[in-house]
Amino acid sequence: MSQDGDSDSLIPFMGARTALVGACEEMERRLHGLRDSHGRVADEIHQLRKLGKRLRGGLAVIGEAKPCLRWIAVIGRMLGGARDAAVRAKTWKGLGVESPAIGAIETAISGMLELAAESSARRPPQGVIDWSLAAVAQVKARLLAFSEEELAERALKGSHQLKRRLKKRLKQALQRVKNEDFHECRKAAKAWLGGMSLVAPDLHLPGQDETEKLAGNLGDENDLEVLSLWLNEHGFTQATAKAAWKVLHRKQEKIRRRSLSLIRKDLLPALAEKEKS
Repeated sequence: MSQDGDSDSLIPFMGARTALVGACEEMERRLHGLRDSHGRVADEIHQLRKLGKRLRGGLAVIGEAKPCLRWIAVIGRMLGGARDAAVRAKTWKGLGVESPAIGAIETAISGMLELAAESSARRPPQGVIDWSLAAVAQVKARLLAFSEEELAERALKGSHQLKRRLKKRLKQALQRVKNEDFHECRKAAKAWLGGMSLVAPDLHLPGQDETEKLAGNLGDENDLEVLSLWLNEHGFTQATAKAAWKVLHRKQEKIRRRSLSLIRKDLLPALAEKEKS
């Protein structure tokens, strides 16, 4: 047993093995369900991706090998293309720059985004489903090779490591204020929150509410970044769609300021205060 792993500390994590295996089995059921989802493909894919993120976070908490985390991430990416198109269309509408005028560039952008979003209702190729099922089966087999206590000890140790990683990413973001640092913050926050909600759902996490607010805020920022990449890739640059880009940049700056305030005034102090108490 690890030095930190006294019996009382392990109690919240004793269901980690069952929860992780259960998440794998739910992914398998949902993947099989994509074959006969009766028009609910987009919703099923959305639920699969959410479950995959939680599972990936849980695997990170127990310190599972990186190939396993990558397999689950690849499943999300393979299934996520169509869903991402729907999110881009929604983010564009949120800018409020659509124009009813014939010949307006905003009308062209809206049309292309809506056309791409329609693909979210299509079932993924069978080969994608088959590969995903095989990957999940391998992850589940690895989990079943451990005892409940072994995974509980690993989860206890990993929970501290992920929390430290989150704090490190937050401090880097404040110091450097670079896009990649905020992206890393988002990944660290989602891994900690998602993973802990799976392996220790009843355990109170310090700064949980503040972390959830930040993750949501950074998610909005990421959606805007994804939309901006799509606009550039399709020729709708700042030179050709000036008004839309002006609004987009204004929203990005507003969200970034809110993120910085959340980190500095709310989240880091909450983490530090809870640790002292």
